[in-house]
Amino acid sequence: MKIFLLGGSRGLGKQILLQLLRNNYEVNCLVRNPNKLKINHKNLNLYKGDSTEIEDLRLAIKNSDYIISSLNVMRRNIIPWSSLSNSKTTISDSIKNIIELTEQKKIKHLVSVSAWGAGDSIKEIPMWFKYLIKFSNIKYPYKDHDRQEEIIKNSNLNWTILRPAALINFFDHPVKESFSNKHKVNLIISRKSLSKYIVNILGNKDYFNKTITVSKK
Repeated sequence: MKIFLLGGSRGLGKQILLQLLRNNYEVNCLVRNPNKLKINHKNLNLYKGDSTEIEDLRLAIKNSDYIISSLNVMRRNIIPWSSLSNSKTTISDSIKNIIELTEQKKIKHLVSVSAWGAGDSIKEIPMWFKYLIKFSNIKYPYKDHDRQEEIIKNSNLNWTILRPAALINFFDHPVKESFSNKHKVNLIISRKSLSKYIVNILGNKDYFNKTITVSKK
């Protein structure tokens, strides 16, 4: 089983990569700078490139059975008003390319990480967070998450969209799921717990074509 991973060089994506390798999956990973990813493993195939360039994707995605994307529109630091370090449409442009390359192939499952507050979940988040999204540069990844969700939902792939609560690094914990915004969720989720969750649901038909908010239980 071969998995294509986008966003594997940092943060959540790096945690997902580690979980996949621990579970002995073969992983193709497209990164802009392979030298920054200090992981050597017999099951890891690194490709240098940009996911918004379809030819870079074409080579890296070849013969993959599953796709995981944890791409984001990035800021230069954690300050919400910090300037962006990549395109405002990085996520949606990459997802468009993925779908163009894979809709006619036998990709078994696409799992894409969005964010709690994207799409119709905007009504669930606290008022202070709505304000922060509206009046800071956090709005750019949220707008692009909205775009990618619509693109994915209009595809013919078996997809799962995950909307995690605020990501933290500190501890491992059980994960709470909310399908179709039916249950109240916590404000946080750890990257390690989310990465385990993603690997566990990969290929599970019960999660196909569903949008799920996830948080600490």
